[in-house]
Amino acid sequence: MRRKTHALLLAAVMISSGVWAQRNPEIVLWPEHQRAFIQDGPGLLLTPDQLEALVAMTSDERDTWIDEFLSKDPVSSTELNELTFGIERRRKLVHLDFVTLVDGRARLLFLNGPPLTRELVDCGQAFMPIEIWSYGTPTSPVPMVLYQSAPDRPYRLWFPSHSKMALYTKEMGYWLEQYEELKGLITAKRFDIQMCSMARRMDEVTGVEGLRKYKGNRPSDQDFMKFISAPSDLEAWARKASVTPLEKEVSVLETEDLEVVFPDRFQQRMVSRFMITIPSSAALEVMTEGDKSKYVLAVDGGILHQGRIHEDFRIFFEIEKPVDDVPIALTFERALRPDRLFITHLRVTDEVSGAEAYLSKGFRVPREPQYIEEPPLPADAVIALGEQLATQEVAGADSLLLIPPPSEVVLGLWRAEALVTGARIVKVKFNVDGATQMTRNGRPFTAELRLSKFPVEQVVKAIGVDDTGEEVASDEVILNQPRGALRVRIMEPERGVAVAGRVVSRAEVVVPEDKRVESVEFKVNEQSVSLLTRPPWQAEIEVPLGGAVSYLSVTATLDDGSRAEEVRFLNAPEYLEEVNVKLVELYTTVTDKSGRLAKGLTAADFVVKEDGRQQTLSKFELVEDLPLTIGIVVDTSGSMAESLAQAKLAALGFLENMITLRDKVFAVSFSSQPVLLIPSTEDVEAVKESLEDLVAAGMTTLHDAVVTSLYYFRGVRGRRALILLSDGDDTASSLEYRDALEYARQSGVSIYTIGLGVGGLNIKVKNKLTELAKETGGRNFMISKASELSGVYREIEEELRSQYLLAYSSDRPSPDGAFRMIEVKAAGGKYKARTIRGYYP
Repeated sequence: MRRKTHALLLAAVMISSGVWAQRNPEIVLWPEHQRAFIQDGPGLLLTPDQLEALVAMTSDERDTWIDEFLSKDPVSSTELNELTFGIERRRKLVHLDFVTLVDGRARLLFLNGPPLTRELVDCGQAFMPIEIWSYGTPTSPVPMVLYQSAPDRPYRLWFPSHSKMALYTKEMGYWLEQYEELKGLITAKRFDIQMCSMARRMDEVTGVEGLRKYKGNRPSDQDFMKFISAPSDLEAWARKASVTPLEKEVSVLETEDLEVVFPDRFQQRMVSRFMITIPSSAALEVMTEGDKSKYVLAVDGGILHQGRIHEDFRIFFEIEKPVDDVPIALTFERALRPDRLFITHLRVTDEVSGAEAYLSKGFRVPREPQYIEEPPLPADAVIALGEQLATQEVAGADSLLLIPPPSEVVLGLWRAEALVTGARIVKVKFNVDGATQMTRNGRPFTAELRLSKFPVEQVVKAIGVDDTGEEVASDEVILNQPRGALRVRIMEPERGVAVAGRVVSRAEVVVPEDKRVESVEFKVNEQSVSLLTRPPWQAEIEVPLGGAVSYLSVTATLDDGSRAEEVRFLNAPEYLEEVNVKLVELYTTVTDKSGRLAKGLTAADFVVKEDGRQQTLSKFELVEDLPLTIGIVVDTSGSMAESLAQAKLAALGFLENMITLRDKVFAVSFSSQPVLLIPSTEDVEAVKESLEDLVAAGMTTLHDAVVTSLYYFRGVRGRRALILLSDGDDTASSLEYRDALEYARQSGVSIYTIGLGVGGLNIKVKNKLTELAKETGGRNFMISKASELSGVYREIEEELRSQYLLAYSSDRPSPDGAFRMIEVKAAGGKYKARTIRGYYP
């Protein structure tokens, strides 16, 4: 009998912890009402035998069984079905604090209602995050410990059979072990008692003093099991659940069914698009700010995989109130691994009225994108995009919205997709920089568009037309917008070129993260010529005839009011033009014949030539601690499977040693396509976390990775270095190698390449890695195994902290568009000087 009881209790723990769900993954794909019955509350009321029997049934048999279970009113003396009402009441109780039932606290709430007491143990130096909940009766309470084992994990119930060590932080657990080993020699109080006023209470609740001194009245697992097991008396549970008190009654927000589609692939994951339609009858309340009225909605979500939280998120939507009452379609995306089962739980809240809706859905992410017609949307719906898709909305019937790409840098071909509502739009034209590239005459409205060879700012526009050819709606997105510190660069007319009459002026605007350009104004001699609000940033200007000196100014204003300006003199004499010439900066590594870094040199030891013409140094210094921006680029193609773990460890060690508070770093991975893991930041821990979850799979886009990574240096000044690790040649890039090399030359960024396990016969990739480093002033390393990476990173670190800065003003300041070769000699050739091979003025 004892064994049977223990087995039933063990089964109850497995069900409540999600283990049972992992062993029965097919439940995720059941019809949603069946899945929700098992996994979102009512399943906790069933015995293990009942659950196993349900799994073995056919779908029709399950429907019948569930209907019969819910229709059996355990309290027949009342008109109310206390069971179904109690289930909904407990679900509401749970949803006041939780989106899913994965958290141990949520399961306790569903099965037992609100606790008698709820104590918080907030002692971060001693204990993990802990709550103590008490159930039972006021005269005989049963306190239980719920703890969080890691910041991204849900709370779980602690059992007396577990070690108390799980409740302490690692540091405190270590010190308590030392304390107990030496307690005969130590007279001070226990360390946890010294640091936490709740330590004595934890001793009392767990029945354990410190780590291992067990009290005689220590609770047993069975004392806690009854609170997470199926109720033995369903009638008593239903009576109690139906009168569950709630802190607040929340009105229900009306919604349609949740739709999930998979329109595209992103790196090794599949783009999973979620769409929630709120009908016009939902009567959303309006927030008024000045003369504007808007809806404010929030979506709190949790995505589960194998019974555990895979991801949680919160997304806000602010939507200008349409003139008429129309449906609202909330749309957002997540990137999920293909061929895996997930469940999403969503709470949609009208932030003005407080009304809420709860939606859930189980699904399998397909292996390939499903280019199908978008889910049916009401013809007059407003489509609101959230988070990853940006903050846009399209109001009214017969509307169109162009989905932005998941990546900031887009190369080669881009599959553009337009979401269309209503029946009037029958055709969509896709334009790139004003020229139509493709027209789609039916759903799905998608098109593969060819972009510029290199990543430059481009505008893609989708135009929806009716059967007469009349434009109905349009939308556009900006691709490859330069990011970094706010800066304006006048690209045309070029400096030093004589111009007159009507000419085209073009500018580039580097925009900080999370900011957008409000306007760009072109002026000639302080007279405004053009005020633009959308790229391309170019305007036709009138330059006075006769060769008179004029000046062009371009001013960019951001949405936060910040401004940047560049001025260029037109037709200026040499002495005036010289003022605008920038120094050519050469970060130079100098080594002796043994490869050791040479220090102690002076400016007189260097000779710098540009296209064979000796230049005069304007600036010279040994740069050991100047701020540095580093890009870490890691190959995650399938061939890296055995080496990736060691490669990540080596990169993490390098970052810990190399990056100071004055430096910045970003990380990129590449397999079938390059992906920015984390943008430029001073937070080394954040970069390390972005590298930890990398998985090796897919092909190799080496060329695209080089260009994409270098693009993230746009707008970044000072010392810059890219560290690229790969184990093989390119197999899937949209760019040719010569194009990637040319882009690297133009970037002015030193590239350090590391070839891992590149075989002796693989001369092609060896030559590529060597040339990339040589042309940019970096260095190439060829190693046979990942364990050698730590040494390589140490050499790179030492080199980057021991460079000379040589700067000069070219004796040919006027740009001619040609590549200028640079040669640096140190101490008459006694030392080897390594820097960029040349530059474009």
